[in-house]
Amino acid sequence: MNRVSTYLEIILSATLLFIGLYMLYEGSLNKSAGAVAILIGGAVCFTLGVMTLVSTFRSILWHRRMLRNSVPNHDLESDALKHNRV
Repeated sequence: MNRVSTYLEIILSATLLFIGLYMLYEGSLNKSAGAVAILIGGAVCFTLGVMTLVSTFRSILWHRRMLRNSVPNHDLESDALKHNRV
């Protein structure tokens, strides 16, 4: 289940980044009163996308570190014993 949520987070963050950049682009082209609202919405979407992407990558790195640390040491000890016998 963890991989599914990670993929969904990556898709969500990429979507928010794209929408945010598009809204920033469209807001910069418009000279109307609504352009400020579009710029603010674009900045919020872009910021949420970056925050979600950073959180996702930190989660991936944390899970990899936890999996690496959960490897049992008895395999390493048995390899060392076999090496010493030879």
